[in-house]
Amino acid sequence: MSKFKKSLQSETEGVKLTTGDMIIDHTLNSRGFLVRRKRYIDIIEDDIYVWEINWFKHDEQINNSCPAFLEEEGLRLSIVVGTVELYNKDGGYYIPNYVFEE
Repeated sequence: MSKFKKSLQSETEGVKLTTGDMIIDHTLNSRGFLVRRKRYIDIIEDDIYVWEINWFKHDEQINNSCPAFLEEEGLRLSIVVGTVELYNKDGGYYIPNYVFEE
């Protein structure tokens, strides 16, 4: 039996993304705002949703290129595992709830 209270997949369902939310991607060392959600139709996966990101620099020493779009399910999973932080435009902050059971 898993030591997690929830599966990562079920935890991603609780991540709500909206236009104007800010993300901090620790793997890219970058920050950005969610600009627009786009739907793409894929033969294998059915519908795929991606988010257009408006990245901005918080440190002029960092010189990396960030993807203009991030796939929604991958972004949600990154938020759940903590490599990306999510700050809602209304001032909320996403805190993962899949920690180990006692």
